[in-house]
Amino acid sequence: MVALPPIIGIILGGFTPAHLLLLITWWVGFFAFFATTTWVKSRRKPKFRKPVVVYSSITLVAGAILLAWYPGLFVWAPAFLPLMAIAAWETWHRRDRSELSNVVTILAGGLLTPVAFHLSLLAGHEPAGRHGLDAWPWVWLATVSITGYFIGTAWYVKTNIRRREDRPFLVFSTAYHVVFAIFFTYATIQGWMSIFHAIVWWLLAARTWAVADYGHRKNIRIKPRLIGIGEIVTTVLIIIGLFL
Repeated sequence: MVALPPIIGIILGGFTPAHLLLLITWWVGFFAFFATTTWVKSRRKPKFRKPVVVYSSITLVAGAILLAWYPGLFVWAPAFLPLMAIAAWETWHRRDRSELSNVVTILAGGLLTPVAFHLSLLAGHEPAGRHGLDAWPWVWLATVSITGYFIGTAWYVKTNIRRREDRPFLVFSTAYHVVFAIFFTYATIQGWMSIFHAIVWWLLAARTWAVADYGHRKNIRIKPRLIGIGEIVTTVLIIIGLFL
């Protein structure tokens, strides 16, 4: 989730050296966020403060250089500031694992796809669209898919671990995947996506229900290792579907 969205944006837009600063800002910023979470949960013990200072300093320096180099990226501030504020609020109140915190964190990560693509444009690249769509509509379609996938992944994991006995949540998680599967089936009919991508989303919807339901009926807990391996496979399939 941390690595893929900006990399997809770079692939779609074309690499420029400034992308290295973007990746440092985002990835180290992600470490800073979790270091801060640990510090807050420890009731701000001094021994947890150093990682917060180090990671935050690197993030601020890299981000400042990037924005000075390409100030056009400031247009994304209105999108990121509310998400950062919500994440900070949830962390401060020790709710870093809440549904809201998970969603806003993934949304922020997903936005790195269009941000990385925009940086390519600012650097002078002229990427083409795909499947009859202009470049920006295609990027937003890819952003919806990859962001929707990672939100769905977070909920799928919870249906098998923390909320494995919560059947209404399983229904909700499955319905969420079905909605995306229907949307990307429509996108396929319109010629915007490969049929492979729509098939992957239907498989994700079926998997969401089948795995948790199997564990519930057999009264067994699906091993996190198996869930993780499955997620690696589905992530690869989603990416393949984006670029077919």
